[in-house]
Amino acid sequence: MKEKAYYPGNLDGIYGEGMKQYVIKFRKDNSIKECHDINKEFYENLGITLVD
Repeated sequence: MKEKAYYPGNLDGIYGEGMKQYVIKFRKDNSIKECHDINKEFYENLGITLVD
């Protein structure tokens, strides 16, 4: 998200309220169901492929 300019703050590894709002904004801007979940669909829209 930082590389796509969706998270201007310092990365601290904590999913706090600030990050939650940026996740929701990213989802809205990319026509993904609006919620604060980070799931496979979210990663795909970031261009990240998850592997097992």
